[in-house]
Amino acid sequence: MTVLASVVVPAHNEEAVIGRCLERLADGVRPGDLDIVVVCNGCTDRTAQLARAAGARVVETPRPGKAGALNLGDETTTGFPRFYVDADIEVRGSDLLRVAEVLREGRVLAAAPRIRIATAGVSRAVRDYYRIWLKLPYARDNHVGSGVVGVSEQGRARFDRFPEAIADDFFLYHRFAAGERRTVHEAEFIVRPARTARDLVLRKIRVYAGNIQMRQLALAPAAATPVRARRLPDWLAVVSAEPALVTAVPAYVAISGAAQLLARRKVRRGQLGTWERDASSRVTGTAA
Repeated sequence: MTVLASVVVPAHNEEAVIGRCLERLADGVRPGDLDIVVVCNGCTDRTAQLARAAGARVVETPRPGKAGALNLGDETTTGFPRFYVDADIEVRGSDLLRVAEVLREGRVLAAAPRIRIATAGVSRAVRDYYRIWLKLPYARDNHVGSGVVGVSEQGRARFDRFPEAIADDFFLYHRFAAGERRTVHEAEFIVRPARTARDLVLRKIRVYAGNIQMRQLALAPAAATPVRARRLPDWLAVVSAEPALVTAVPAYVAISGAAQLLARRKVRRGQLGTWERDASSRVTGTAA
C-alpha cells in the first residue's frame, strides 16, 4: 500500500495524551495511509509503550529536546507530504489527508488545518484571551503552526535541519511567505489550551522566549521597528474593528504582558533550557 503522507510526532513524557493523539490520527484513514513516527526523547514514562500499542513506529533517544526529536523523525521517514504534529494535539488522519492533497497540488509549500480551541472547562480569562488571539493576523493569515504543520517535499527543502531552538512552529512559519502557505478550512485540528490564566502564562512564556531566540539567531524577522510602532498594535486593531471584544481586553493584555515580561527575563538570564510545561491541558477526554 502506498503511503499518502508521513507524520512526525515528537514526544517527551506524553503518556497522558499520546494515545488520544494517535487515536485521532487513525480516524478516517486506512492502515498504511500514514507513516506515523513517534520520537520519544528523554522519556521516563510509558509514552513509547503506549505509542507502540497504538500501532505507531517508535524511535527512542535518551536526549530530551524537541528540535533533536524533529530531526530524528526526519531521518526516520522519507514520505511526503510530511506533517509535524505535537503529541498534545488532536487531528483526524482524514483531515491530514485533505491537507496533503492541497500540498500535492504544488500551489503552496506549507499548509495546516484550521485551528479550533477547545475552551470547555477553561477559565473565563483564558477564553477571553483566545477571543482576541484567534483574530490576530498571525492566526488568520494562512496560519500554519500551533501544533500542526505540513510541508511538501519542495517546502521541506527550504531548510536543512531544525535549529537547536524552542520555537519550531515560529521557525517553520517564517520559512514561507504568505502566498506559499495555506490554512485548509475544510479540515481542523484541536488545541486544548491551558485551563487557568497562570498556566496560560507559563505556556506563553515559552512561546515568546522562543520567538526572541529565533530573532537573535536571525531565523525570523526582527522585532517591530519604530515605523511599525506608530501603527496600532495588532490586538488593538482587532478590538477597534470589533468593539464587542473590548470585554476580553483585560485578560489578553494581562496574560500576554506578563508572559512577555517573564520571557525577556528568561532570555536575559540564559534560561532557555528551562521548559515551562502546562500540565493542566494534558488531560484525557473528548474534544469540546
